[in-house]
Amino acid sequence: MSGLSDNLKGMLLMTLAMGLFTLADMNLKLASDHMTTGQLTLGLGIGGTFSFWLMLRHQKQGLFSKVFFEKPVLVRTIGETMATIFIVLALTYSSFTSVTAIIQTLPLLLTLASFLFLGEKVGFHRLSAVLLGFVGMLLIVRPGADGFDAFAILSVLAVLGMTIRDLGSRLAASHHSSVRLAVFGTMGQIVAGIGFMLFETTPTWPPSDAWAYLFGLVITANIAIIVVTKAMRTGEISAVSPFRYTRLFFGMLVGVVVFNDQLDSFMISGCAIILLAGLYVWQRETALARKAKCV
Repeated sequence: MSGLSDNLKGMLLMTLAMGLFTLADMNLKLASDHMTTGQLTLGLGIGGTFSFWLMLRHQKQGLFSKVFFEKPVLVRTIGETMATIFIVLALTYSSFTSVTAIIQTLPLLLTLASFLFLGEKVGFHRLSAVLLGFVGMLLIVRPGADGFDAFAILSVLAVLGMTIRDLGSRLAASHHSSVRLAVFGTMGQIVAGIGFMLFETTPTWPPSDAWAYLFGLVITANIAIIVVTKAMRTGEISAVSPFRYTRLFFGMLVGVVVFNDQLDSFMISGCAIILLAGLYVWQRETALARKAKCV
């Protein structure tokens, strides 16, 4: 990809990351039938930390580093741990398609966060699109309605964690490798997993199928974390973030084919609104960027 622009590289990396995250979510959902939340979080953390340690060792770096105490890295680690906890809970107790759809509000929340915390210029039109996207999310969650799924709130909290993670990635010093940033997140998962297991009933030894799903989860999730971190640090947030919506296509496909999820009119309408709002934000960003270059 040496001949591509940074934004195009970021877009391709983001699409790849979303496909990998969907595969990771699928394995997590399948493993949750046989493993507790603590087991899943701990297993994901141990597998990820071991994988990243091998990469760091190849780079002749240690597992621990004072880099951890830099504020942006701490923010990223907290966000990564928070996102993992709530995505594990959401995929365990809610439908796969619902979780995938709600996660698609992440680019909109990032646009809002970049305006509030990074000082990026976001006009009235884009802010209106962000609010419209949240209306789409409410159609999916349906608070107060008969079809309300209380566990869907877990997905919203997971999105908040992802937003914190991605802001931390963006603010972290550019010379820190994606592996270095990612390993702190997986170490946080270990702590969270142990914490969950202290309050869970004594777990049983998972069957071989569950171990296979856990292995698939660790491999795809760890690669996805590196790729999405690289994507966020390669291109502009406004250009790269909309390609997170490819996860909507991947997720709905897996939800219907693998988990037999049913897509009702509220789900389809909510997804369409979120998608259109996100694409409008992206189109608006692109138009403004072109206009700025012509001035």
